Amino acid sequence: MALLTLIVLRASTDRPQHQAAPSPTPSDLINTTPDGRSARVWPTAPGACGADTLLPIVSSAPPAEHTGIQVLLGGDRLRLVDFDSGRATTLPDAVVRPGEYAAVLAGDPVTAYATTGSCSETAPYAMLRISVDHRVSVIRPLGPTEGVLTDRNRVWIASFASDIDNPYATIAPVAGGQRVRLPLGFYASAIVGETIVGLMQPDPSISPTWLALVDARTGRLQAKLEQHVAPLAAGAGQVFWTSGCQDDASPCTLHRRSIAGGETLGSPLPRPACCGVVSPDGTRVAFLIERASTESRFDGHPLPPMDIAIMQLDTGRLSIMPGIELPAKSQPGLAFAGRGDWLVTALDAGSRTRLLAWRPGLRQPYETNALPGLVHDPPTLVVTSH
Repeated sequence: MALLTLIVLRASTDRPQHQAAPSPTPSDLINTTPDGRSARVWPTAPGACGADTLLPIVSSAPPAEHTGIQVLLGGDRLRLVDFDSGRATTLPDAVVRPGEYAAVLAGDPVTAYATTGSCSETAPYAMLRISVDHRVSVIRPLGPTEGVLTDRNRVWIASFASDIDNPYATIAPVAGGQRVRLPLGFYASAIVGETIVGLMQPDPSISPTWLALVDARTGRLQAKLEQHVAPLAAGAGQVFWTSGCQDDASPCTLHRRSIAGGETLGSPLPRPACCGVVSPDGTRVAFLIERASTESRFDGHPLPPMDIAIMQLDTGRLSIMPGIELPAKSQPGLAFAGRGDWLVTALDAGSRTRLLAWRPGLRQPYETNALPGLVHDPPTLVVTSH
C-alpha cells in the first residue's frame, strides 16, 4: 500500500469566510526611479498567517488537450482535483479545521501521513493519517524538534539536534524500525531510498560545510560531495546541487550525481537557481531560476524575480516556462506527472491557489479552475494519476 505524506499547519488566525480573488495585474504607480522612470510594485493580497502574499504574474490558457492529470492539493483543506474538468473534491475530515493549512509532500492518496503545527510555532505538533477512504485521524504527537522526510511512498521522522545536551540528530521510519543516530553536525534536508542528503559542519566555528550523504539504516557517513555548495533537489536515485552561482569568478553550474556513487556531472546555468524537483523517471529536473532581465515594475526590489525552468538531463537543454513571472522569495508547488512531459505548478494567489500544467513546446501553460482558500506558502501538491 502506497503512503502519502502531508503537513498540516495550524495558523494563528481563522480562515476568512469571503475574500475577493486577487488581481493578476501590477498595482498602480507608486514611486519614481532615480532616472525619472515610473516604477510599479508587485500586486499583493492578504495571505495566510496574517501576511500579505506577493502575487504571480501569469499568462495562461484553458486546457486545449486531454492531460489526464489529477492532483491532491493542500491548503486550508485537502482536495482531489481533476485538471481537465476543473472539478475539485474536498476530502471529508475534521483535522484541517478553520485556521489550519495542509501541505502535501509526497506519495499516492492511499494511506497518508501528516503533521500539525502553528504559524507562530507555539502550538503542539501531531502525526496524522489519511486512510483509504480519505478520513483523517491523529496517530501520535510530534516534538518541536521533529520533522518529516519523504521519498515518494516512504516516510521518516527526523529529530534534529536541539541543544548541547542533545547534539545529535536522529531518524526513524514511520512504518516502524530502529531510531538511528546521525553524524555530529549533520542537518538532513532530503532522503532518497535509504540515503539522507544534508549539510554537515561538525564544528560550527570551523569551515567548511559539506554537502554529504548518510546511510539512514546505520547513520554512517557515505560521502562528502562538495564544500560550500547549495542543495537543489534530490530524487529518482540522484542528488543535485549548484556551485559558483553567487561568485563572479566562477561559472554557475548545476551538478548531479547518483546516490549510489560514480561520476559527478555538471551542466552550465546562466543564472542562480534553487528549489528543484526531479521527475519520477530521473530524466528531468525542474527548478526556479533568476530571470534574465528585470522590468520597471521591479525597480526598488533588491532581488530579481524568478522563472520556472526544466532541464533535460541527457542533453542539458534548459527550457523556461513561458507566461509566469514569480516575485523574489516566492516558491510555487512543483510536481512532475508520472508519465509524459507535464510539469504541474501550484501558485499562491492569496485567497486562492492557481493550478497550471506545462510541457516544453507549449506557447503558454494550461490553467484549470482556481481553488478558493488560503494556503501556507509554498502551496504543495502531488500528482496522483496521469
